[in-house]
This record gives sequence, C-alpha cells and structure tokens, in this order.
Amino acid sequence: LDAETLHDTVLAVSGKLNLAAAGPGFRDFNYTEAYAPIYDYITPDKPELWRRSIYRFIVRTTPHQFMSTLDCPNPANLTPARVQTTTALQALTLSNNDFMLQQARYLSERIEGETTESSARITRAFELCFQRKPSAEELSSAAQLVESEGLFTLCRMLLNANEFVYVD
Repeated sequence: LDAETLHDTVLAVSGKLNLAAAGPGFRDFNYTEAYAPIYDYITPDKPELWRRSIYRFIVRTTPHQFMSTLDCPNPANLTPARVQTTTALQALTLSNNDFMLQQARYLSERIEGETTESSARITRAFELCFQRKPSAEELSSAAQLVESEGLFTLCRMLLNANEFVYVD
C-alpha cells in the first residue's frame, strides 16, 4: 500500500477513521513563527486528525517523517512516478511509530469492546486486519502470544504484517 492508503487503512481497522467528507484539511503539526517557520508534526490523537489522508495539509518545506519513510513523495518536488522500496526502516516505523502504537491500542480496545472470549478476539483481529479468519496454526500461535503479551501485542504485530501492508 502507498503511505496514504496505509495511514487510512490503519485508521479504518482501528475504528478511528473520521469519514467526514469535504471541508478544510487537517493540520497534524504545530506551527511556530520564527525566522523560518517551524512545523513540528504531532501524533494524531483526536477525531479531527483522523480524517483520510487526502485532507491532510501538506507542508512542502518539511515532509512528514512517517509518510516519507513509507515512500510518500516529497511534496517539494514534482514526481512523475512514486518510488517503491522495502526497507528495514519501514518495518521499524510500522512497529514503533507513535501513530502505529496508538492505533494498535485503539484496535485492541475496539476488539475487547466487541468480544469477550480470547479466541473470538483473535478471530476478530484477523477479520479486521486481513479480512479472513485465522488458520488453526495461526489461532494457536496468536493465543499463546495474547496469553503471554496481551491483545495489544497481537494487534501491533498484525498491523505490521506483510499481509496487511502488501496487496497481492
């Protein structure tokens, strides 16, 4: 998935995607007027910042680090085609970025609010992330993970899985 689609998909799976259409864009940064303007990106933590990426205000002079890592084109340059890479930095970003950690937490809370039994929670996590039920082997491994580390860890892992990030 491209950076914007991945961002939107993570919000949709966690149940936080704000579907409000049209209107002004959102600014996921703090702006400071100085000799040169300073744009400090923040972790989107409220509904008005959980809109689709198409409504994200883009700062041409200061690319968003999360989006850039996932190959979002540099807005300061015209780009005839997107660069597509697979790097360790992308996997680390998907696993450790504050936005991803926050959304994994929201996903686990969503699932805990929908189901009560452990295997049902695991099945629901797979359904939301992969649009399928887990295999018997996946269910067994996930049950061990949830028992030892908690549902949040499973959600974090699923959001970083190749099956979530890549389209076959």
